[in-house]
Amino acid sequence: MGYGADFINALRRSLLPQLHFLLRGTFGGYAVSHTTADEYVLTARCSEATIEAVLAALGFSRNPIAALKVRMDGNTSEGSWVWRPSLLADEQLHIVVHDLRNETGVDVYAHWEYSWIRHPYKHYVARGYDAERGVALARRWLVDGDGDGSELAAGPGIEYEIDHSLARRASEHLWLSYYRVEEHVAAIRSKLPFVDGDGVSKPKIIEREDGRDSVSPTITGKL
Repeated sequence: MGYGADFINALRRSLLPQLHFLLRGTFGGYAVSHTTADEYVLTARCSEATIEAVLAALGFSRNPIAALKVRMDGNTSEGSWVWRPSLLADEQLHIVVHDLRNETGVDVYAHWEYSWIRHPYKHYVARGYDAERGVALARRWLVDGDGDGSELAAGPGIEYEIDHSLARRASEHLWLSYYRVEEHVAAIRSKLPFVDGDGVSKPKIIEREDGRDSVSPTITGKL
């Protein structure tokens, strides 16, 4: 990844969380959203720069307009890429890249959605959002045949795995439960006499009317 891409990612990670708080306080909008477990495509054993080179070679383009994506464990996305049949297509395949912590590799996530160019409002409110279709299409692009191989078809020599473990599937629910308990404890502490309420953390879970919980930038522990 070049210096220009590094600058764009750093700018998004710095400005979007601040914009998120402004939007939430005015009309309930958002600039940070949640990378969900059902969007998981695969884990590639390569650097972020390498997987992004693969995506660029496949015809994907960088997507700086997208909301910053954060997982329930606080891991913030490093890259956002999109593919459309044409610039003015109605829909798009959106791929999000998360760096692994303490090891070499990236987790790749995907979903299908309305294009923000043709349908900005539908895109923003996640109308037509389809994680299952996005994952299937992303694997078709990246993985050869039935996906039983060990190397990406789109990037020969790049090892990958599709982690179907219970631990990965349960992780999101465990983190969600943890944050809910943390918020309940904070709410109780704020009502107790002789307890300093200044240390009460901001809510990390944002309940949305469509039933899909989202996350706050505070989940990263940096804001």
